[in-house]
Amino acid sequence: MKEKAIPNLIESVFIVEPFNVGWIIENLMRDIAREMETLGIRVRIGPQEQFKNEMVAIHTRGYYFKAIPNCTLNSVFMTHIDDVFKEKEMLVVANEADSLICLSEHSAEIMRGLGVGSKKVIGNSLPHRGGVVRRPRIGIFSERYSDGRKNEEWLIDFYKKTPLEHRTKFIFCFIGYGWESLGVRLAELGACFEIYRYDRSMPGEYESQKDLVATLDKLMYMGFDGGSMSIYDGMHANVDLIFPDNCYHRDLDEGVTLFSNRNEFFEVLDKIAYGVALKEEAMHSRSVKVYTQNLLKHWNSLLFPEIIESTPKSTDVDSNVFYGQIKHFRHNYRTPRMRDAVTSLYRFIKRF
Repeated sequence: MKEKAIPNLIESVFIVEPFNVGWIIENLMRDIAREMETLGIRVRIGPQEQFKNEMVAIHTRGYYFKAIPNCTLNSVFMTHIDDVFKEKEMLVVANEADSLICLSEHSAEIMRGLGVGSKKVIGNSLPHRGGVVRRPRIGIFSERYSDGRKNEEWLIDFYKKTPLEHRTKFIFCFIGYGWESLGVRLAELGACFEIYRYDRSMPGEYESQKDLVATLDKLMYMGFDGGSMSIYDGMHANVDLIFPDNCYHRDLDEGVTLFSNRNEFFEVLDKIAYGVALKEEAMHSRSVKVYTQNLLKHWNSLLFPEIIESTPKSTDVDSNVFYGQIKHFRHNYRTPRMRDAVTSLYRFIKRF
């Protein structure tokens, strides 16, 4: 079911940046600004003195937060709380701000448990900054024979039955002789592969092949023809092993996945492809685009509650509900130092 589009009524955002040290916060805020601009929202970044009546101000340094009186919505980006002084500071900030953006839903739960009103808190998991999920490289270190003893035809059958979107979830690396003609057929099916062929007369041929094995994520063998010594090359390289359940492939246990037939072999490949797809789905959910959409939904729900549904967790939570979780959270605080107290006092003074 397609997710219902959330209307956006926010026209302008000011990103309050009291200072810029080139940290991840500054980079993230510029990613968000670019994403908002693609949605037609006017965005500016600068120190608080440069505010020009934007609808929302997002304060990037929560511990230096100072509300802008004539701003419709003062939203605070909350970073880590790792000592008792920061906890006290952030509770003061949270009570003064209109909105609190936590690094994750877990952080938001902690703040709710500490008594911050649920409606103003959003748990928005920190996004990544772009890129794609790397494809695992699956090696086959063996010569290919004309009689098909390596069951290489299984690869053709696998790609024929696999949906197009899953055919590029991994890269096969063929190391040895005779794989070129199979490569032509795999290319027609949209497979991703590499072929490495070193002439036997080349000095150090075997050592060069073993060097290739060490670059793989997994090493595979498909033949039931008495076992493959490549399993030991894979063990030396400390890569995951996928081998037939026969001969001396057995009883190695650590890092060896065994299969007994064609269907089990397909299941192994399906599992690898599915694992990549899950990571891609997770990365999409943690993209800057989704992060920005969550922010806008949160801000819209606070500014226009009669039009936009409230964000999740909209009822206040008794801190006793999270007592055990908060106790564990505080257990990981750093031991307070005099420097922490002085820094906290300095920030407190700077806010007034």
